Amino acid sequence: MNPFASLKSRIIDATKQDTIRHLGFTYSSRLISAFLRLVASVVIARTLGAERLGTLTIAAVIMGLTMRVLDMGLTTTLIRKLSLHISQDDDDEGNAVFRRIFLFQVQVSAAAVIAGYFVAPLLAVRLYGSPDLVAPLRLAFFGAFIFNLEHLVDAVLRAHEKFKQIAIINVVSHIARTAVITLLAYVIFYLDVERTLIINIAQIFMAFMIASLLIPKRYFIASIRKPYPFREVFAYSGWIYVYNLLFMLFDRLDVLMLGYFRAGTEVGLYAVAFQLIKPFEMIPETLNIVFLPKVSKYTKKLQIFRYFKNTLKITCFVGFFGLIMLIAAKPLILTIYGAEYAPSVKLFQILIGAFILLTILNPFTLAGHTINKPQLFVMMAGVNLVLNFVGNLIFIPMYGAVGAAIVTLLSRVIGGIIGLFILKWFLSRWVDRDDVESSQNG
Repeated sequence: MNPFASLKSRIIDATKQDTIRHLGFTYSSRLISAFLRLVASVVIARTLGAERLGTLTIAAVIMGLTMRVLDMGLTTTLIRKLSLHISQDDDDEGNAVFRRIFLFQVQVSAAAVIAGYFVAPLLAVRLYGSPDLVAPLRLAFFGAFIFNLEHLVDAVLRAHEKFKQIAIINVVSHIARTAVITLLAYVIFYLDVERTLIINIAQIFMAFMIASLLIPKRYFIASIRKPYPFREVFAYSGWIYVYNLLFMLFDRLDVLMLGYFRAGTEVGLYAVAFQLIKPFEMIPETLNIVFLPKVSKYTKKLQIFRYFKNTLKITCFVGFFGLIMLIAAKPLILTIYGAEYAPSVKLFQILIGAFILLTILNPFTLAGHTINKPQLFVMMAGVNLVLNFVGNLIFIPMYGAVGAAIVTLLSRVIGGIIGLFILKWFLSRWVDRDDVESSQNG
């Protein structure tokens, strides 16, 4: 058979698989949403001006940080446990774990909103010296509350693998947000910091309401025979929480340390390369979104090994596309940004290698959820954080932005390999359902 015809046939067969369709829905919706956010950000920046945009940015950052702090790893925990209960047709346990986490989040997030109302003036005046920041910060704490509730109902859709519905909600809500912002900015001429934040929160509330109507009503109204134990929830979510904190430190340590050791010009060159990496950065994130509920349902080693094999077939396509981008990097950067950013080409080529490897290795580590070992992710994040910090401490003073890019590549390679060995160690000691059944029969 003609090799191109064979490749075409394989691609067509792949698109018929649920996993590929789920990845397609998720990734395309994220790309569309990223474009709509870019359009909205341009409108907001041109309308508000630099000073008010700075106020909005501070409020948005605090809202994002508050949301992550309040999440406590509970969203990932809900997907992990609910997916397993769904696969076992255990509706009562599924209802119980959702109700436990949802009600706890309502209570904690509501308390944060009340505390934030009184803390906002202190942060605004004493920390930032801006009384105008009080109202935006109060909105930010309320926005974190809405964000966390939306994440939990979105987690239920993910556990049920309703990725098409999630993609549609995501795109529709972003279209609505962009349209309202544009309308207020250029037609009504009534856009300011507070209204922008309200629109952002309304977008998330809209997504929350639609998703709440799509998930089975039993999660909200079914009677629960026995409350889900807090200990089981937090024994898992605690590790995920620590992992999230470590990952936040590790993720952009390169930029922080580059800005400390080198001039702003090099940070700018690095930022351009990293901005073009964004579409590739979304690939491992998309794989995590789609694969997490799938691996959470596995109970046998055979299922895990089959998952490893199937995952490699998917990520190989990403590697092929990445090689094309290595070649296209120079004309792409010079055309978009100009000759001034020619040094960003080498940085982009190094970084894209890092994210190709991350895309290939990252899905393997998700098996840590299958074997119920969330500490695996903490170990890996800790290893990557140490490698990144030590590497940047040595290479950035010597090689600048190129050193930061090389360390990003090497830390992901070495950290990924170490992570696979840790996973292999845990996996070899995991007793799966086949092992239990054979011991009972024996």
